[in-house]
Amino acid sequence: MKAHARSSTVAENIPPHREWLASIDLRYQNRPGKSALITATHTGPLRVQRPFYPEKDGTCHTYLLHPPGGMAVGDRLAIGATLEANTSVLITTPSAGKMYGTKGVKNAASMPQVQDVQLTCGEGSMCEWLPQETIIFDAAQAKIDTKIELADDAKFIGWDIIRLGRVASGEHFSSGYCHQNLRCYRDGKLIFRELNLLEASSKMMGSKWGLRNANTLATMLCTLELDRDQVDRLYELLTVDENSAWGLTQKGSLFIARYLGTSILDCRAGLQTIWHFVRPLMAGKKACDPRIWNT
Repeated sequence: MKAHARSSTVAENIPPHREWLASIDLRYQNRPGKSALITATHTGPLRVQRPFYPEKDGTCHTYLLHPPGGMAVGDRLAIGATLEANTSVLITTPSAGKMYGTKGVKNAASMPQVQDVQLTCGEGSMCEWLPQETIIFDAAQAKIDTKIELADDAKFIGWDIIRLGRVASGEHFSSGYCHQNLRCYRDGKLIFRELNLLEASSKMMGSKWGLRNANTLATMLCTLELDRDQVDRLYELLTVDENSAWGLTQKGSLFIARYLGTSILDCRAGLQTIWHFVRPLMAGKKACDPRIWNT
C-alpha cells in the first residue's frame, strides 16, 4: 500500500542517527462489506503486503514485512495499528523475527535491539495479533515492548512467542538478554502486565522456579471468559510431555495461556489450537489460518 504523509506517533520515538530504523503506522476503518486499511505510513524497511480478505465478513488480514529479516545491534522496529470502531483485523508475519548477536561489536551495550508494538482498538473492534516467533540469538540485547489499548467492548486475541538461541543450528543462548514487557489496558485501566528479564547468565534460566532450561516461551491473551469445562477441554487438546508445559488461567475478563518448553513446533501448534477453540466463542466464526503460514 502506498505510504501517506501523516504524522506518526510511533515513528517520533525513533532517533534518526542509525540506519535500519523502521516504523509503520496502520489505520483501519469500517467500510461497506469490509474493514479497510486506509493508511500505512512507514519509514525504513517495514512494509505490508496488500490487504487480504479470505473471510466473508470482510476481516482484513495484514502481513507485516521486514525485508532485512532480523535486527542487528542498535536496530529499532516500531509497529503501530489503530482499529477504528467496528473493524475486524488480523495481523501476522510471514516468518520468524530475529534478534542477532552483538559479540565483537564496539559499544554494543549502549545500543540494544528494540521492538515496540502499539495496538489501539476502538469500540466494537476485534484485533488478532498473531506474529510468528522472535528468535533471540546468542549475545543479543533484545527489548520487546507490546502495548494493547482496548475500548470498552473491543475484543483481542494475541500472542508473543520467544525462542532463545538457534537450537537447530546448535547455538544456545549462553550470553545476552531479552527484556519483554507486555501490557493490556481496558478504557485506560491496566488489566494485564507481564514483565520478563531473561538473562542468559541468571539462575532463573535453569532453576525449577524459572525457565527450567527451556528455550521457548509464549504468552497468549484473549478477552474471553471460559468456564472450567472449557478450560479442561483445552488441556486435553494440548501436547504436554516432560519437555513442555502449558498454563491456562482465567483472570477476570482475560483468558491467559502460557507455554514453556523446548519445541517451537509444539508451541505454535498449541497456540493455534487455542485460537481455533476461542475464536468461534469470541467472534461467532471459525478460525481462518492466514495462507502465509503455509508457505
